[in-house]
Amino acid sequence: MKRIIELDIEDLAYNGQAIGYDNGKVTFVKGGLPGERVRAKITKIKKKHNQAKVLEVLIKSPERIDAVCGHYEVCGGCIWQDLGYERQLFYKRNQIESCLKHIGGFDEVVIDDIHPSPEKFFYRNKMEFSFHTCAPQYSTRGFLLGLHERGRFDKIFDISDCRLQSEMSNRLVIFLREEIERLSIPVYNLIEHHGFLRFVIFREGKNTGQSLLVLVSGAGDFVGKEELVASLQKEFPILTTAVWTVNDTITNIAKGEIREVLFGPGYIEEEVMDLRFRISPGSFFQTNSRQAENLYRRAIELAGLSKNDTLLDLYCGAGAIGICAAGAAGSVVGIDIEEEAIEAAIINAQINNLDNIRFFAGPARKVLSADPLKDMKFDVVINDPPRAGMHPKALKRLIEIDAERLVYISCNPATFARDAAELRLAGYSLGRVTPFDMFPHTMHIELVAHFEKKG
Repeated sequence: MKRIIELDIEDLAYNGQAIGYDNGKVTFVKGGLPGERVRAKITKIKKKHNQAKVLEVLIKSPERIDAVCGHYEVCGGCIWQDLGYERQLFYKRNQIESCLKHIGGFDEVVIDDIHPSPEKFFYRNKMEFSFHTCAPQYSTRGFLLGLHERGRFDKIFDISDCRLQSEMSNRLVIFLREEIERLSIPVYNLIEHHGFLRFVIFREGKNTGQSLLVLVSGAGDFVGKEELVASLQKEFPILTTAVWTVNDTITNIAKGEIREVLFGPGYIEEEVMDLRFRISPGSFFQTNSRQAENLYRRAIELAGLSKNDTLLDLYCGAGAIGICAAGAAGSVVGIDIEEEAIEAAIINAQINNLDNIRFFAGPARKVLSADPLKDMKFDVVINDPPRAGMHPKALKRLIEIDAERLVYISCNPATFARDAAELRLAGYSLGRVTPFDMFPHTMHIELVAHFEKKG
Protein backbone atom coordinates (compact mmCIF):
# COMPACT_ATOMS: atom_id res chain seq x y z
CA MET A 1 0.00 0.00 0.00
CA LYS A 2 1.38 3.41 -0.99
CA ARG A 3 2.07 5.67 2.01
CA ILE A 4 0.57 9.09 2.68
CA ILE A 5 3.27 11.52 3.83
CA GLU A 6 3.77 15.14 4.76
CA LEU A 7 6.83 16.96 3.46
CA ASP A 8 8.21 20.42 2.70
CA ILE A 9 8.81 21.44 -0.91
CA GLU A 10 12.31 22.87 -1.28
CA ASP A 11 12.94 23.28 -5.01
CA LEU A 12 11.69 22.61 -8.54
CA ALA A 13 13.40 20.04 -10.78
CA TYR A 14 14.20 20.57 -14.47
CA ASN A 15 11.26 18.32 -15.42
CA GLY A 16 8.80 20.60 -13.62
CA GLN A 17 8.29 18.41 -10.56
CA ALA A 18 8.74 19.69 -7.03
CA ILE A 19 11.49 18.36 -4.77
CA GLY A 20 11.11 17.38 -1.14
CA TYR A 21 12.65 14.88 1.30
CA ASP A 22 10.88 11.98 2.98
CA ASN A 23 13.05 10.90 5.91
CA GLY A 24 16.07 12.12 4.01
CA LYS A 25 15.17 10.44 0.71
CA VAL A 26 14.72 12.64 -2.36
CA THR A 27 11.07 12.70 -3.40
CA PHE A 28 9.84 14.15 -6.70
CA VAL A 29 6.35 15.50 -6.27
CA LYS A 30 3.67 16.32 -8.84
CA GLY A 31 2.22 19.59 -7.57
CA GLY A 32 3.48 21.89 -4.88
CA LEU A 33 5.76 24.92 -4.91
CA PRO A 34 8.90 25.75 -2.95
CA GLY A 35 8.05 26.93 0.56
CA GLU A 36 4.93 24.80 0.81
CA ARG A 37 4.14 21.94 3.15
CA VAL A 38 2.01 19.32 1.46
CA ARG A 39 0.28 16.05 2.13
CA ALA A 40 1.21 13.65 -0.65
CA LYS A 41 0.77 10.05 -1.72
CA ILE A 42 3.83 7.99 -2.68
CA THR A 43 3.19 6.68 -6.21
CA LYS A 44 6.50 4.99 -7.00
CA ILE A 45 9.40 3.78 -4.87
CA LYS A 46 12.88 3.61 -6.39
CA LYS A 47 16.31 2.91 -5.00
CA LYS A 48 17.56 6.50 -4.95
CA HIS A 49 14.31 8.46 -4.91
CA ASN A 50 10.55 8.25 -4.58
CA GLN A 51 7.77 9.80 -6.63
CA ALA A 52 4.64 11.28 -5.12
CA LYS A 53 1.50 13.24 -5.93
CA VAL A 54 0.14 16.14 -3.87
CA LEU A 55 -3.19 15.44 -2.21
CA GLU A 56 -3.44 18.69 -0.23
CA VAL A 57 -1.44 21.87 0.24
CA LEU A 58 -1.20 22.38 4.00
CA ILE A 59 0.84 25.60 3.98
CA LYS A 60 0.80 27.74 0.83
CA SER A 61 3.89 29.35 -0.62
CA PRO A 62 3.99 33.16 -0.87
CA GLU A 63 5.07 32.53 -4.48
CA ARG A 64 1.75 30.91 -5.36
CA ILE A 65 -0.70 32.96 -7.42
CA ASP A 66 -4.13 32.29 -8.89
CA ALA A 67 -3.99 30.76 -12.37
CA VAL A 68 -5.85 32.88 -14.92
CA CYS A 69 -6.99 29.91 -17.04
CA GLY A 70 -10.23 28.22 -16.09
CA HIS A 71 -8.87 24.89 -17.37
CA TYR A 72 -5.75 24.99 -15.22
CA GLU A 73 -6.66 22.26 -12.73
CA VAL A 74 -7.33 19.64 -15.43
CA CYS A 75 -5.10 20.68 -18.34
CA GLY A 76 -1.66 19.19 -18.96
CA GLY A 77 -0.28 22.37 -20.51
CA CYS A 78 0.64 25.33 -18.27
CA ILE A 79 1.57 23.46 -15.10
CA TRP A 80 3.42 26.50 -13.67
CA GLN A 81 0.64 29.01 -14.22
CA ASP A 82 0.13 29.19 -10.44
CA LEU A 83 3.73 30.42 -10.01
CA GLY A 84 4.54 34.12 -10.55
CA TYR A 85 6.35 34.71 -13.85
CA GLU A 86 9.51 36.20 -12.34
CA ARG A 87 9.86 33.14 -10.13
CA GLN A 88 9.33 30.86 -13.13
CA LEU A 89 12.34 32.53 -14.73
CA PHE A 90 14.36 32.17 -11.53
CA TYR A 91 13.78 28.41 -11.31
CA LYS A 92 14.38 27.83 -15.01
CA ARG A 93 17.77 29.52 -14.86
CA ASN A 94 18.60 27.56 -11.69
CA GLN A 95 17.76 24.31 -13.46
CA ILE A 96 20.33 25.04 -16.18
CA GLU A 97 22.95 25.78 -13.54
CA SER A 98 22.05 22.62 -11.60
CA CYS A 99 22.22 20.37 -14.69
CA LEU A 100 25.59 21.78 -15.73
CA LYS A 101 26.95 21.20 -12.24
CA HIS A 102 25.50 17.80 -11.40
CA ILE A 103 25.28 16.19 -14.86
CA GLY A 104 28.02 18.00 -16.77
CA GLY A 105 30.49 18.44 -13.90
CA PHE A 106 30.95 22.18 -14.54
CA ASP A 107 31.78 24.09 -11.37
CA GLU A 108 31.96 27.56 -12.90
CA VAL A 109 29.85 28.59 -15.90
CA VAL A 110 28.83 32.05 -17.07
CA ILE A 111 25.04 31.93 -17.32
CA ASP A 112 23.47 35.15 -18.54
CA ASP A 113 20.20 36.54 -17.22
CA ILE A 114 17.28 34.70 -18.75
CA HIS A 115 15.46 36.45 -21.60
CA PRO A 116 11.75 36.57 -20.73
CA SER A 117 9.22 35.89 -23.45
CA PRO A 118 7.98 39.08 -25.16
CA GLU A 119 4.45 37.79 -24.53
CA LYS A 120 3.38 35.91 -21.40
CA PHE A 121 0.11 34.65 -22.89
CA PHE A 122 -1.15 34.05 -26.43
CA TYR A 123 2.45 33.54 -27.57
CA ARG A 124 2.18 30.23 -29.45
CA ASN A 125 1.94 30.13 -33.23
CA LYS A 126 0.77 26.49 -33.27
CA MET A 127 -1.70 24.43 -31.25
CA GLU A 128 -2.98 20.88 -31.66
CA PHE A 129 -6.42 19.81 -30.45
CA SER A 130 -7.63 16.21 -30.21
CA PHE A 131 -10.97 14.51 -30.86
CA HIS A 132 -12.33 11.62 -28.83
CA THR A 133 -15.74 9.98 -28.62
CA CYS A 134 -17.36 9.92 -25.20
CA ALA A 135 -20.34 8.75 -23.20
CA PRO A 136 -23.38 11.09 -22.85
CA GLN A 137 -22.48 12.02 -19.26
CA TYR A 138 -19.33 13.74 -20.56
CA SER A 139 -20.99 15.43 -23.53
CA THR A 140 -24.44 15.09 -25.03
CA ARG A 141 -22.95 15.52 -28.50
CA GLY A 142 -21.06 12.23 -28.08
CA PHE A 143 -17.56 13.58 -28.61
CA LEU A 144 -15.01 15.98 -27.19
CA LEU A 145 -12.61 18.37 -28.94
CA GLY A 146 -9.85 19.91 -26.88
CA LEU A 147 -6.68 19.07 -25.00
CA HIS A 148 -5.48 16.10 -22.97
CA GLU A 149 -6.15 15.98 -19.27
CA ARG A 150 -2.99 16.27 -17.19
CA GLY A 151 -1.02 13.04 -17.36
CA ARG A 152 -3.64 11.20 -19.47
CA PHE A 153 -3.28 10.17 -23.11
CA ASP A 154 -6.79 8.65 -23.12
CA LYS A 155 -8.82 11.56 -21.74
CA ILE A 156 -9.74 14.76 -23.57
CA PHE A 157 -11.62 17.74 -22.22
CA ASP A 158 -13.48 20.43 -24.18
CA ILE A 159 -11.33 23.54 -24.38
CA SER A 160 -13.03 26.94 -24.58
CA ASP A 161 -10.50 29.56 -23.48
CA CYS A 162 -6.87 28.48 -23.91
CA ARG A 163 -4.46 31.33 -23.11
CA LEU A 164 -1.55 30.02 -25.20
CA GLN A 165 -2.51 30.83 -28.78
CA SER A 166 -4.64 33.64 -30.19
CA GLU A 167 -8.28 34.25 -29.42
CA MET A 168 -9.08 33.10 -32.96
CA SER A 169 -8.02 29.53 -32.14
CA ASN A 170 -10.52 29.40 -29.27
CA ARG A 171 -13.34 30.57 -31.55
CA LEU A 172 -12.31 28.04 -34.20
CA VAL A 173 -12.43 25.11 -31.81
CA ILE A 174 -15.85 26.08 -30.45
CA PHE A 175 -17.17 26.59 -33.98
CA LEU A 176 -15.81 23.25 -35.21
CA ARG A 177 -17.45 21.39 -32.33
CA GLU A 178 -20.83 22.84 -33.27
CA GLU A 179 -20.45 22.28 -37.02
CA ILE A 180 -19.15 18.73 -36.71
CA GLU A 181 -22.12 17.86 -34.51
CA ARG A 182 -24.54 19.57 -36.91
CA LEU A 183 -23.10 17.76 -39.94
CA SER A 184 -22.83 14.40 -38.12
CA ILE A 185 -19.18 13.97 -39.13
CA PRO A 186 -17.80 10.83 -37.40
CA VAL A 187 -15.17 11.38 -34.68
CA TYR A 188 -12.22 9.09 -33.87
CA ASN A 189 -12.11 6.93 -30.76
CA LEU A 190 -8.46 7.01 -29.69
CA ILE A 191 -8.79 3.90 -27.51
CA GLU A 192 -10.60 1.58 -29.93
CA HIS A 193 -9.02 3.16 -33.04
CA HIS A 194 -12.05 3.73 -35.21
CA GLY A 195 -13.86 6.81 -36.50
CA PHE A 196 -12.79 9.67 -38.72
CA LEU A 197 -11.76 13.12 -37.42
CA ARG A 198 -8.71 12.85 -35.17
CA PHE A 199 -7.02 16.25 -34.72
CA VAL A 200 -7.31 19.94 -35.44
CA ILE A 201 -4.09 21.94 -35.92
CA PHE A 202 -4.12 25.72 -36.05
CA ARG A 203 -1.00 27.60 -37.14
CA GLU A 204 -0.53 31.32 -37.58
CA GLY A 205 2.12 33.78 -38.64
CA LYS A 206 2.37 36.12 -35.67
CA ASN A 207 4.24 38.66 -37.79
CA THR A 208 2.30 38.20 -41.06
CA GLY A 209 -1.27 37.64 -39.85
CA GLN A 210 -1.66 34.53 -42.02
CA SER A 211 -3.39 31.44 -40.58
CA LEU A 212 -3.61 27.74 -41.43
CA LEU A 213 -6.17 25.17 -40.31
CA VAL A 214 -5.31 21.47 -40.62
CA LEU A 215 -7.94 18.75 -40.19
CA VAL A 216 -6.32 15.35 -39.53
CA SER A 217 -8.50 12.29 -40.08
CA GLY A 218 -8.30 8.54 -40.21
CA ALA A 219 -9.04 6.61 -43.38
CA GLY A 220 -12.39 7.00 -45.11
CA ASP A 221 -14.60 9.48 -46.92
CA PHE A 222 -14.90 12.99 -45.53
CA VAL A 223 -18.66 13.18 -44.99
CA GLY A 224 -19.89 16.79 -44.88
CA LYS A 225 -16.59 18.20 -46.17
CA GLU A 226 -18.07 20.73 -48.62
CA GLU A 227 -20.58 22.05 -46.09
CA LEU A 228 -17.90 22.36 -43.39
CA VAL A 229 -15.52 24.22 -45.71
CA ALA A 230 -18.25 26.61 -46.82
CA SER A 231 -19.27 27.44 -43.25
CA LEU A 232 -15.60 27.88 -42.23
CA GLN A 233 -14.96 30.41 -44.99
CA LYS A 234 -18.14 32.28 -44.16
CA GLU A 235 -17.48 32.44 -40.40
CA PHE A 236 -13.70 33.00 -40.62
CA PRO A 237 -12.95 35.05 -43.74
CA ILE A 238 -9.51 35.94 -42.32
CA LEU A 239 -8.49 32.25 -42.30
CA THR A 240 -5.85 32.08 -45.03
CA THR A 241 -5.90 28.38 -45.91
CA ALA A 242 -7.13 24.95 -44.81
CA VAL A 243 -5.79 21.47 -45.49
CA TRP A 244 -7.07 17.91 -44.98
CA THR A 245 -4.43 15.31 -44.03
CA VAL A 246 -4.82 11.60 -43.27
CA ASN A 247 -3.17 9.49 -40.56
CA ASP A 248 -4.54 5.97 -41.08
CA THR A 249 -2.25 4.35 -38.50
CA ILE A 250 -3.01 3.75 -34.81
CA THR A 251 -0.13 6.09 -33.89
CA ASN A 252 -1.63 8.98 -31.94
CA ILE A 253 0.22 11.84 -33.63
CA ALA A 254 -1.28 14.92 -35.26
CA LYS A 255 0.48 14.42 -38.58
CA GLY A 256 -0.53 12.77 -41.82
CA GLU A 257 -0.25 12.69 -45.58
CA ILE A 258 -1.88 15.64 -47.33
CA ARG A 259 -5.09 14.45 -48.97
CA GLU A 260 -6.48 17.78 -50.14
CA VAL A 261 -5.95 21.53 -49.90
CA LEU A 262 -9.45 22.66 -48.98
CA PHE A 263 -8.87 26.31 -49.85
CA GLY A 264 -5.99 28.77 -50.12
CA PRO A 265 -2.38 27.87 -51.00
CA GLY A 266 -1.95 25.09 -48.41
CA TYR A 267 0.73 26.93 -46.44
CA ILE A 268 1.37 30.20 -44.63
CA GLU A 269 4.45 32.37 -44.21
CA GLU A 270 6.09 33.81 -41.12
CA GLU A 271 8.62 36.62 -40.90
CA VAL A 272 11.75 36.48 -38.71
CA MET A 273 14.67 38.93 -38.89
CA ASP A 274 13.10 40.51 -42.01
CA LEU A 275 13.18 37.13 -43.79
CA ARG A 276 10.20 35.04 -44.96
CA PHE A 277 9.63 31.39 -44.09
CA ARG A 278 7.02 29.09 -45.58
CA ILE A 279 5.19 26.91 -43.06
CA SER A 280 3.32 23.87 -44.39
CA PRO A 281 1.08 21.56 -42.30
CA GLY A 282 3.98 19.35 -41.18
CA SER A 283 6.81 21.90 -41.05
CA PHE A 284 8.80 22.43 -37.87
CA PHE A 285 9.02 26.06 -36.82
CA GLN A 286 9.83 27.52 -33.42
CA THR A 287 6.51 27.84 -31.60
CA ASN A 288 7.16 31.29 -30.13
CA SER A 289 7.89 33.41 -33.23
CA ARG A 290 8.89 36.62 -31.47
CA GLN A 291 11.17 34.95 -28.95
CA ALA A 292 12.66 32.79 -31.72
CA GLU A 293 13.96 35.95 -33.38
CA ASN A 294 15.74 36.94 -30.16
CA LEU A 295 17.23 33.45 -29.84
CA TYR A 296 18.44 33.41 -33.46
CA ARG A 297 20.07 36.82 -33.09
CA ARG A 298 21.94 35.62 -30.00
CA ALA A 299 23.08 32.41 -31.69
CA ILE A 300 24.44 34.35 -34.67
CA GLU A 301 26.12 36.85 -32.35
CA LEU A 302 27.86 34.05 -30.41
CA ALA A 303 28.93 32.41 -33.68
CA GLY A 304 31.02 35.50 -34.48
CA LEU A 305 30.62 34.98 -38.21
CA SER A 306 32.58 36.74 -40.95
CA LYS A 307 32.48 36.57 -44.74
CA ASN A 308 35.51 34.26 -44.58
CA ASP A 309 33.61 31.63 -42.55
CA THR A 310 31.88 28.49 -43.71
CA LEU A 311 28.99 27.67 -41.35
CA LEU A 312 27.50 24.23 -40.75
CA ASP A 313 23.88 24.27 -39.55
CA LEU A 314 23.25 20.85 -37.94
CA TYR A 315 19.69 19.65 -37.33
CA CYS A 316 18.69 22.57 -39.54
CA GLY A 317 15.01 21.67 -39.91
CA ALA A 318 13.37 24.03 -42.39
CA GLY A 319 16.55 26.12 -42.47
CA ALA A 320 15.53 29.06 -40.31
CA ILE A 321 18.79 29.52 -38.38
CA GLY A 322 21.10 28.97 -41.35
CA ILE A 323 19.06 31.31 -43.52
CA CYS A 324 19.10 34.01 -40.83
CA ALA A 325 22.89 33.58 -40.53
CA ALA A 326 23.60 33.47 -44.27
CA GLY A 327 24.01 37.23 -44.57
CA ALA A 328 26.87 37.21 -42.04
CA ALA A 329 28.72 34.10 -43.34
CA GLY A 330 30.61 33.38 -46.52
CA SER A 331 28.69 30.14 -47.11
CA VAL A 332 26.29 27.91 -45.21
CA VAL A 333 25.55 24.17 -45.30
CA GLY A 334 22.42 22.81 -43.60
CA ILE A 335 21.87 19.14 -42.75
CA ASP A 336 18.78 17.40 -41.40
CA ILE A 337 17.66 13.77 -41.42
CA GLU A 338 14.09 14.68 -42.46
CA GLU A 339 13.70 14.99 -46.23
CA GLU A 340 10.48 17.00 -45.87
CA ALA A 341 12.32 19.54 -43.71
CA ILE A 342 15.12 19.87 -46.26
CA GLU A 343 12.61 20.38 -49.07
CA ALA A 344 11.10 23.23 -47.02
CA ALA A 345 14.57 24.67 -46.31
CA ILE A 346 15.41 24.79 -50.02
CA ILE A 347 12.16 26.63 -50.73
CA ASN A 348 12.84 29.07 -47.89
CA ALA A 349 16.30 29.86 -49.27
CA GLN A 350 14.77 30.51 -52.69
CA ILE A 351 12.07 32.77 -51.22
CA ASN A 352 14.81 34.90 -49.64
CA ASN A 353 17.02 34.92 -52.78
CA LEU A 354 20.01 33.33 -51.06
CA ASP A 355 22.68 31.73 -53.22
CA ASN A 356 25.32 30.99 -50.54
CA ILE A 357 23.43 28.22 -48.73
CA ARG A 358 22.96 24.52 -49.54
CA PHE A 359 20.90 21.85 -47.82
CA PHE A 360 21.35 18.08 -47.58
CA ALA A 361 19.04 15.36 -46.23
CA GLY A 362 20.34 12.40 -44.23
CA PRO A 363 22.21 11.46 -41.05
CA ALA A 364 24.93 14.05 -40.45
CA ARG A 365 27.74 11.50 -40.13
CA LYS A 366 26.90 10.00 -43.55
CA VAL A 367 26.29 13.29 -45.35
CA LEU A 368 29.54 14.79 -44.05
CA SER A 369 31.53 11.72 -45.08
CA ALA A 370 30.30 11.69 -48.67
CA ASP A 371 30.68 13.95 -51.70
CA PRO A 372 30.48 16.89 -51.98
CA LEU A 373 31.14 17.63 -48.28
CA LYS A 374 33.76 15.06 -47.26
CA ASP A 375 36.72 17.41 -47.76
CA MET A 376 35.00 20.64 -46.69
CA LYS A 377 36.37 22.64 -43.75
CA PHE A 378 33.79 24.23 -41.44
CA ASP A 379 34.87 27.19 -39.33
CA VAL A 380 31.69 27.40 -37.23
CA VAL A 381 28.91 24.95 -36.35
CA ILE A 382 25.46 25.87 -35.07
CA ASN A 383 23.91 22.76 -33.57
CA ASP A 384 20.20 22.53 -32.64
CA PRO A 385 19.37 18.89 -31.74
CA PRO A 386 16.03 17.56 -30.41
CA ARG A 387 15.26 17.15 -26.70
CA ALA A 388 17.18 13.88 -26.55
CA GLY A 389 20.37 15.75 -27.42
CA MET A 390 22.96 14.39 -29.81
CA HIS A 391 23.29 10.72 -30.69
CA PRO A 392 26.78 9.54 -29.58
CA LYS A 393 27.81 8.87 -33.19
CA ALA A 394 26.62 12.33 -34.28
CA LEU A 395 28.48 13.94 -31.38
CA LYS A 396 31.62 12.03 -32.34
CA ARG A 397 31.30 13.29 -35.91
CA LEU A 398 30.75 16.85 -34.68
CA ILE A 399 34.00 16.65 -32.71
CA GLU A 400 35.82 15.30 -35.76
CA ILE A 401 34.78 18.38 -37.76
CA ASP A 402 37.19 20.31 -35.53
CA ALA A 403 35.46 23.65 -35.98
CA GLU A 404 36.95 26.64 -34.17
CA ARG A 405 33.59 27.66 -32.69
CA LEU A 406 30.42 25.78 -31.81
CA VAL A 407 27.06 27.24 -30.91
CA TYR A 408 24.76 24.72 -29.23
CA ILE A 409 21.02 25.45 -29.03
CA SER A 410 19.13 23.20 -26.61
CA CYS A 411 15.61 22.75 -25.28
CA ASN A 412 16.75 20.30 -22.59
CA PRO A 413 19.38 21.41 -20.04
CA ALA A 414 19.99 17.82 -18.92
CA THR A 415 20.99 16.44 -22.33
CA PHE A 416 22.85 19.66 -23.08
CA ALA A 417 24.93 19.24 -19.91
CA ARG A 418 25.72 15.64 -20.89
CA ASP A 419 26.87 16.68 -24.40
CA ALA A 420 28.76 19.72 -23.05
CA ALA A 421 30.83 17.42 -20.83
CA GLU A 422 31.84 15.36 -23.90
CA LEU A 423 32.76 18.50 -25.84
CA ARG A 424 34.96 19.63 -22.95
CA LEU A 425 36.79 16.28 -22.99
CA ALA A 426 37.34 16.78 -26.73
CA GLY A 427 39.12 20.08 -26.16
CA TYR A 428 36.36 22.67 -26.25
CA SER A 429 35.81 25.27 -23.54
CA LEU A 430 32.29 26.30 -22.63
CA GLY A 431 31.84 30.07 -22.78
CA ARG A 432 28.58 31.89 -22.15
CA VAL A 433 25.20 30.23 -21.75
CA THR A 434 22.15 32.38 -22.53
CA PRO A 435 18.70 31.09 -21.46
CA PHE A 436 15.52 32.04 -23.35
CA ASP A 437 12.01 31.45 -22.05
CA MET A 438 10.15 30.19 -25.12
CA PHE A 439 7.27 28.63 -23.19
CA PRO A 440 5.94 30.71 -20.27
CA HIS A 441 4.00 28.81 -17.58
CA THR A 442 5.60 25.49 -18.53
CA MET A 443 8.79 23.92 -17.17
CA HIS A 444 10.50 24.07 -20.58
CA ILE A 445 13.53 26.29 -21.16
CA GLU A 446 15.69 26.96 -24.22
CA LEU A 447 19.35 27.97 -24.14
CA VAL A 448 22.12 29.05 -26.48
CA ALA A 449 25.72 28.18 -25.54
CA HIS A 450 29.11 29.06 -27.03
CA PHE A 451 32.06 26.66 -27.24
CA GLU A 452 35.55 27.47 -28.49
CA LYS A 453 38.44 25.19 -29.35
CA LYS A 454 41.18 25.44 -26.75
CA GLY A 455 44.66 26.50 -27.87
